[in-house]
Amino acid sequence: MSAQRDASILDVIVVGAGPTGLLLAGDLAAAGVRAVVLDRAAEPVQAPKGNGVVGRAALELRRRKLLRGTGLRVVRPPRFRFGPLTLELGLLRSPLHVLPVPQHRLERLLAERAVRLGATILRGHEVTGLEQDGDGVTVQAAADGSPVNLRARYLAGCDGARSFVRKHLGIGFPGVTSADISRLARVTIPPGAVTRVGDRIELRGIGQLAAFRPNRTGHGSITIAPADALDRSAPNDVYIVSTHEPRADSEPTDELGDDELRASLRRVLGADLPYTTAYAARSVVANSRHAERYRQGRIFLAGDAAHIFGAGGSAINAGLLDAVALGKHLAAVLRGEAPDTRLDVYRSERRPAVQRTLALTRLQVALEAGDETGEALRDVLEELVRDRATARRIATLMEG
Repeated sequence: MSAQRDASILDVIVVGAGPTGLLLAGDLAAAGVRAVVLDRAAEPVQAPKGNGVVGRAALELRRRKLLRGTGLRVVRPPRFRFGPLTLELGLLRSPLHVLPVPQHRLERLLAERAVRLGATILRGHEVTGLEQDGDGVTVQAAADGSPVNLRARYLAGCDGARSFVRKHLGIGFPGVTSADISRLARVTIPPGAVTRVGDRIELRGIGQLAAFRPNRTGHGSITIAPADALDRSAPNDVYIVSTHEPRADSEPTDELGDDELRASLRRVLGADLPYTTAYAARSVVANSRHAERYRQGRIFLAGDAAHIFGAGGSAINAGLLDAVALGKHLAAVLRGEAPDTRLDVYRSERRPAVQRTLALTRLQVALEAGDETGEALRDVLEELVRDRATARRIATLMEG
């Protein structure tokens, strides 16, 4: 460790206790760096969100022994979804690694690791101001209505798509917003109303739907999957459903009413989905955006604060890899093993990788389009990915 460090200030303040911020804090603590995580929420969010980690990020978690004793394991699936298409990767040596894990459980594991290694997590601390100078960053926060001031040599903004850190710095976030809206929920479907038939789900009054991939109709699409296929602890009568249809004048909301959910399902399916209860219902409008800068002085962006993707399944993966890269470079500088200019490598490493991920997710969104262009793309690519070498090449790009 560097003998010149001022013990009166922290090394790194991490804003945001999502997967990106928690992995970063744990990696810094493992390197002997003093890290504090600030999160505005008083408690970890338990609502279902992401369902797994895909690609090299899964291997990074395994390498950190995060999965020991959890019953979780990284698998290499013989097939995987790419937008509305299925990539047949083969039973042997699939190039894609997947860790099925609910996001709330992943966050708990990452938080336990970070604290065990020496990081501090302060929940209920909302950042309200930032000031930086040549020696460090001063953070103003509010906790239980009282002001809190902290100072560190560096700060990492891992505080999500609506990042206070990014907005406070005035860093642009260009990109595109979808003209469609997705409504998502977990629903309970009584056993008498649903039957699983291989990779298909038969619903009373509706017929068969393919599981895990969009089922297109004349008014949009619906995706349905049994929750226990992604989370073994989930009841076997719970299903994850999502509709995708034109947005019109609808606005996304974190608390979607049952009437709106049922109406969307009815519009897309042309019939009522036979569920009894729904929870964790919300609606989202896909955005695909990339921050103009990853660094401003002593402040960095990572995860959703730096990039968001129009297709699901990419945000956690990209954010975790941001954390791996940023943690490595910050630790080297703070331990006196490299000059401050080493931190510029973070951008040069991650920006091209994120650009490729953005391209892959934008292609998936285009494949979902209900217009003639989307239909043409699906026809051509569906034929191309029947060649296993092509499917495996796409999977290799997704692996990161």
